[in-house]
Parts: sequence; C-alpha cells; structure tokens
Amino acid sequence: MPSEAQDVLSALDFTTTDHETHNFASSNTPECDVDVEQLEVAAIAGDLEAVKSRMGKIKRSGGAEEAAVPSGSALMFAVDHGRKDVVEYLLSEGLTVHTTHVKVATIKRDTAVLELLFRHGWDVNTPIEWCVPTALAFAVEDPAVVDWFLAHGADPNARCLLDITPLSAAVEFADLPTIQRLVDQGGSVMCGQLMHYALRRKSDDRLQIMEFLLQQPSPPPICKLMYQDELWWFESQKFFGLGTPLHDAAASGDLDAVRFLIAMGSDPSIKDSLGKLAIEKARKHGHDLVVLFLRSLPPQSYPSPAAEPHL
Repeated sequence: MPSEAQDVLSALDFTTTDHETHNFASSNTPECDVDVEQLEVAAIAGDLEAVKSRMGKIKRSGGAEEAAVPSGSALMFAVDHGRKDVVEYLLSEGLTVHTTHVKVATIKRDTAVLELLFRHGWDVNTPIEWCVPTALAFAVEDPAVVDWFLAHGADPNARCLLDITPLSAAVEFADLPTIQRLVDQGGSVMCGQLMHYALRRKSDDRLQIMEFLLQQPSPPPICKLMYQDELWWFESQKFFGLGTPLHDAAASGDLDAVRFLIAMGSDPSIKDSLGKLAIEKARKHGHDLVVLFLRSLPPQSYPSPAAEPHL
C-alpha cells in the first residue's frame, strides 16, 4: 500500500485552475445575497465602477468589517479572471489575501496579480496548505514566473508540515535549467525527499535529473528510508511501507532507474518500514524483469537467501 505522505505531491495538480472559495461568501439576509452575487458578477466582468457601487452598498448595510467576509468570493473571482483593477480595489477595502488566491494567480501565471497580493501582505514562503508547499511549487514549469518568485524572496527550501518543498515539485515537473536555477539560489538537495520525487517524472530524463542531484556537493541520501530523519512523519507513516528510492523504482517497475540506483550505490538489502526488500516490492507488483535483475546481484547483497522471493 503506498504511503499517503509519498503520494501527497503527486496528488497535487500543479496545472489545474479548479479551486474552492473556502466559504469566502457568507451572508445573513437574502438582500445581502443578491448584493454579493451582483458584486461577483461585476468582479468577473472587470466592471470596477459596479464593484465599487455594490461594495459600498454592502458596507452601508453591515459596516466595513462585516463587508469583508461576503466580499471575499468577489476577490476570488477577480483573481481567477485576472481583473487587476478589481483585485487592487478589493484589497484596498481590507479584504484578506488567502493562499487560495495565491495558488490560482500562480497557476494563471499572473505576476501582476501576484504583485498586488504580495504588496498587501502575502508572505511568499507561506505554505498553501499544511500538506502543500508554497506557491513557488506551482510555478516551476514557467521559468519567468520562477524568476518573479525568486526576486520576491521565495525560498526553494520552504516546506509545508510534510517534507515537501518547491524544489520537490521542480525535480518532478521542471526542466533541468530551472532545477539548476533553484539550486543556485540556495535550494538544498538534502531536504524535500528529492530522489523519490525525481522518480515520479513522466519524462525520459528522470535518470539525468537523479544524476544531477547525486553530483551535488552534499547529495541526497539513496540508502535511507523516506522520512527516516523526520521522526514524527516516519512514525506516523511507517505503516504504509516507507522505503528507499530503490524500493520506489522497484515497485513501479522502472528497470532503468533500478539499474542506475544500484550502480550509484543503493543497497538492495535494506528493508522498508514494513520489512520488505526492493525485490519483494517488484515481485508484489508483477515486475518480473526488475526481479530478475535484482536476483542477479551477488548473494551478499541480501541479508539471507530466505529473504529473496522466487518467480
């Protein structure tokens, strides 16, 4: 069974613009509901004068502080549709920047809106959610937007409560020059479980990316279990079977990656947090070629002959 922690980043969609309003819209009367709906329509259309008119009516009916709550949905729509003037006005009216606004603007590659959110108090190194890294993670496929984030103080190592960083996203989704750029800007290959995420790349250059990581002065570990040095997360996730990168490659049937990791010093005798060898993971998932390769390794590579499964 795959680890929930291992699957968090891959479960994230760094390209979709689907989003929730996080209960930004909240009203107490039918009349306020109508005003909020009309405010949202005006925000979508980018009709600043109509937005100001509706916002004024909402404020008169409930006060400036109360108006900020039901008007939050309008800000969300304005961000989503790139209505910079409306975004700027609503922020000047005291609406609070939410990380969902930031995520959507980043996915839209809208640095003009991001600039407004930044000027109104958004910290670029705030995680999007407890298990989702900072917004830079959603920008890694666009070098120009990456440069904007870095110019505004984004930290490639900023992580959420899980050990997931923008660099984790980059090694899964970005091209090598962008990964190099983040490393040059202080990105550490020692955190973020990078080898695990590099193995998730869909492109054929995953071995090149892993080689790049392992060539760094302080390379990421390849003979440690995922979260082995993060005691709290290891203890909370170990029942899912946390393994080394070799376990991941074997479980996915990636023979090229398995060969590469063995050549780079991966230890096939290491057991995952459920006591399983990489060869056992390969066998469980029906990857016979990986099993055959791992069986061909010297006998001393394994703790005992009894631990080696048979086809």
